[in-house]
Amino acid sequence: MNTTAATAATQRGSGLSAAQITALKPHVVNLSRGKFSTGGEISTTAADVDAIFQNHLPKFAPDGDAPIMVYAHGGLVSEAAGLRSAHQQSEWWKSNGVYPIFFVWETGFLDALFGSLPGTRGVLGDVRDRAIELMARAANGERIWGEMKRFAEDASATGGGALYVAKALGNYVAAHPKTSVHAVGHSAGSIFHSYFVPAALKAGVPEFATVSLLAPAVRTDTFKAKLAPEAGKGIKSLAMYTMTQQAELTDTCPGGYGKSLLYLVRASFEKEEFTPILGLQECVNADPELLKFFDDDGGKAKAEVIWSISETGPETRRSTATTHGGFDDNTTTMESVARRITGRKPKPFGARMISEPWAVAPTVREEPPVSTRRALCIGINAYPPGKELYGCVADAEAWGKQLESVGFEVTTLLDGAATRVNILQGIFDLVAHSTAGDVLVMQYAGHGTYIDDLDGDEAEDGNGEKLFDEALCPVDFQGGNLIIDDDLGELFDLLPEGVSLTAFFDSCHSGDGTRLLPSLGTAVTDGAEQAANHGRRARFLVPDTTTIENFRLRRGAAANPGKRATARELLFSACQPDEVAYETGGHGDFTAAASLLLAPSAEKITNADFLAKVLESFAHQPRQNPYFYGVAAASARTFLAPLTRPVDAGQGLRPASGQSSETSETSAVAPEVAAARARAAATFLRATADFIDG
Repeated sequence: MNTTAATAATQRGSGLSAAQITALKPHVVNLSRGKFSTGGEISTTAADVDAIFQNHLPKFAPDGDAPIMVYAHGGLVSEAAGLRSAHQQSEWWKSNGVYPIFFVWETGFLDALFGSLPGTRGVLGDVRDRAIELMARAANGERIWGEMKRFAEDASATGGGALYVAKALGNYVAAHPKTSVHAVGHSAGSIFHSYFVPAALKAGVPEFATVSLLAPAVRTDTFKAKLAPEAGKGIKSLAMYTMTQQAELTDTCPGGYGKSLLYLVRASFEKEEFTPILGLQECVNADPELLKFFDDDGGKAKAEVIWSISETGPETRRSTATTHGGFDDNTTTMESVARRITGRKPKPFGARMISEPWAVAPTVREEPPVSTRRALCIGINAYPPGKELYGCVADAEAWGKQLESVGFEVTTLLDGAATRVNILQGIFDLVAHSTAGDVLVMQYAGHGTYIDDLDGDEAEDGNGEKLFDEALCPVDFQGGNLIIDDDLGELFDLLPEGVSLTAFFDSCHSGDGTRLLPSLGTAVTDGAEQAANHGRRARFLVPDTTTIENFRLRRGAAANPGKRATARELLFSACQPDEVAYETGGHGDFTAAASLLLAPSAEKITNADFLAKVLESFAHQPRQNPYFYGVAAASARTFLAPLTRPVDAGQGLRPASGQSSETSETSAVAPEVAAARARAAATFLRATADFIDG
């Protein structure tokens, strides 16, 4: 191999030599977006497929009696990884008298997806996993996974590369009736085969002697519609190799996700959250039809299931894989599959030298705690005509300047960028990146409103006959994209212990904005209508019919997740819940007073003292009365100071000066509080469902 060719192969990623690529080509069908791929390290044309069945296969099996194994790799690997997998398996299959054909379908996106996710520093256990699930969905996981599934389907549809293979395979078997045909699919390869196997049967392949699904990532409804009906008919023997529920729960993925990839697929990649996935034992157990389908009781089942780890019993029913990505590496599993295909003991399988990216548990490095200071500043002027504001962007910039002066790293969302999805994702980013000792700030300047309470969580608060949620108005609010108090509360419930989060809301209905809303008073609507007469603009909107209908359409009648855990965030509000927040002279009245007090007050006075200073500025204009909402102990804490501070190495964190262990919130969490936070984490996607649609 010359230097230029070797360099090109390395740059392309597989690391295979020119000779290895040449040897592999008769066994690879390379697809891109369902069509033959004319690029990449191995290109495929119709002529290449013809050569497999007219030249290479007859040379391998002159008598036409060799089993043909059609393999589909997982849908989360690159072309390079698919080629490495095919190279590692190819010689082994041939040594066992099986002619392998590998579909390499260029579907890799795992590294790109996880590379786009923020870390979950300080978020632990199920809450951390939930954070990753939500961010994977927000980072277009569902869209990319959906495209991958469409490519799998398109490959076996009219004009698809796999359909061409299916027809050529049908013609070959018709001419060589002693040939048996087998399919093996790993992970999303089960999705690929859900379309390829029926297409091949329709194209003239009389039957698949075996179909083996390894840790299948296919939806149960897709499996039941496409493959299950062929069991005992077009598929003589169907088997699933996958892990027990406990093994799935102890597997890991990149980014610190503490479960198997199938759980992430179920929670983040399918359009409907918690879609049943075939490879998950709990999904099979919850489906009576699948239980009967895979039940061996009395020998009446149509298919077999091998729950790893299975080390005893028939040698066609064994697997010792302990990771999702490890099934096609696992000697016991692959030799079991080969025995199903050949009917005899196979030659020893050698595990691949290069693992798939998700098969390697991430390295966890212990780092000393470092307090960081980060802020998200949001300002929206660019509302629809007649609803514009003029001081909110300037407010966000003013808050940002003051925060930067005391060491905060500031992110801003202004006007068109301040959509519901972007705002929620920005807040989530603050929370997911935080750890004990960090100081966070969220600031919002824009319209506030109220909206019908859909889950009834306001009922106990004496709101009268008509119940409402408080809401912030992102720039796209008219599409029903409001951010209600419940959304913020569920986000803030994910705060790790020992993290300080202070919010500054310069809007109407900013009071108790993280959960509660007292009865509406006439002062709100009357004040908004009269604001212009006083040279001021009210940051308040009465929701119109279209906004309300769109909101209901987006949110539905959500179930009440239960009361919040005790809130740990501190909220400084521009006004009481039944008052109007105004802007005058290019700034919000609250911002004009409070932002200039921030730098002189940070880490010098208590939160109560800061509020007192702000209230002094409003003594001459009682129309608007700022206040704060938080746990009682918060008033005595130091303004914008860490709740904890680092001490000597190896001793972790301790309460900041002047705070007892009770007020620092680093003590053990009561079981009922932990349960409430867990409920909040588990229901957060309900509040951000338009991450999917937006």
